[in-house]
Amino acid sequence: MSEPTTTPAASSAAPATSAAATAAKAVPKQNPALAAMGLPKLRAKLPSRNWTVFLTLCTAIGGSVYYDRHHTNKTKQKWINLVSHLAERPLAPMELPRKVTVYLCAPPGDSLQVAREHFRDYIKPVLNAAAVDFDVVEGKKMGELRHKVAENIRKERRGDPKGPVEEVRERNGITYKEEGGVVVVGRVAWKEYLRGLQEGWLGPLEAPPSEEKPIPEAAAPVVEGIDALVAEKTEAEIKEEAKKTEEDKKKADEEAARKKNAIPEPLLRVEDFEKAELPKSMPTVFEPAAVISFPHILGFLNTPTRMVRYFNKRKMADEVCREAAAVALGINRPFITEPEPAGTMSAPEEVEEGLKATKVLGEVDALAHEEKDWLKKVWEEEKYQGGEWPSPITVDSRILSRLRKFYIPTDMEPKEEPKDAWGL
Repeated sequence: MSEPTTTPAASSAAPATSAAATAAKAVPKQNPALAAMGLPKLRAKLPSRNWTVFLTLCTAIGGSVYYDRHHTNKTKQKWINLVSHLAERPLAPMELPRKVTVYLCAPPGDSLQVAREHFRDYIKPVLNAAAVDFDVVEGKKMGELRHKVAENIRKERRGDPKGPVEEVRERNGITYKEEGGVVVVGRVAWKEYLRGLQEGWLGPLEAPPSEEKPIPEAAAPVVEGIDALVAEKTEAEIKEEAKKTEEDKKKADEEAARKKNAIPEPLLRVEDFEKAELPKSMPTVFEPAAVISFPHILGFLNTPTRMVRYFNKRKMADEVCREAAAVALGINRPFITEPEPAGTMSAPEEVEEGLKATKVLGEVDALAHEEKDWLKKVWEEEKYQGGEWPSPITVDSRILSRLRKFYIPTDMEPKEEPKDAWGL
């Protein structure tokens, strides 16, 4: 049997078929525009081990941040909804909206900006939602806030003339009909506020005159002859005197600037609070106050703690916005000076703190746990010793009985919203 002969046409068809299959499997050409931009050809494939680790880590961090910020916004909105109806109440033509005073103080070792951001992010939205006006009093260093609080009280006791805006409002009968209040942010500001409150009401109205020692008169120099007065000075002596004069002038300018920026010493020491007499103009009760938490920690070794707090801002937001909502509602009661945490404190830390509180101060000794986050220099450096920050809170019993605190009754607290299928 003879073998079939291969024709030239059949032999040429085989290479043509293989070439067509190769062309079909070839990767399409890249877009010329993308090629001009230097972008590589992207093929659908699984990422490598290193890329998988990187993408997983980024997704976990991004998801944690998104989850926390989502619940933080929901928490803020929950408390905003609780007080938003207050902004819809009608206001009389000659009536001003309710107004509170906010006290901010720079935390130890940091600037005032962090306190401003804390107020702007968590407290201000709730006050704005309730149409509550506010004034902000700030202290950049230790003792400044105490001096401002005490000086404002002394002006009120002296009956100093008010500003032009207040005089026009008083003349036209425009008044505040609702009780205001005080918002104190952080343990540092609370310590200085209490010290300034007692200094203003229990201390003198004016600073005592400083005892200046009389300067003895210099004896007139005895001139023995004209030659001593017209003695020629060398060029080196003239330059030395000019340099000394310039240094003295520079030191005098620095001393003047230091005295100008210096905070006045308190007019009443802590140990003299009980001896001071109450002024007749002291009110029966003071404006109610809200002591709002301000957690802030610095230091490289505290990075793990800072990271945990960064991913759990929703818990802090719930605590802070609760106090801000209490200010907006305006319901207040006396400070509890006995360790009775049930029904008065919202966080486990506050319950533990209340159980350890002294029977004299109780809730007045608030936010004591924040002192653990302060820099060590507050307790060690000499310039802080005897100041408001390292000293324990001391409140005279006559002042303590007049303090009041904002709070939210149990029946007014918002109900928890049900979570969706994704747990959000």
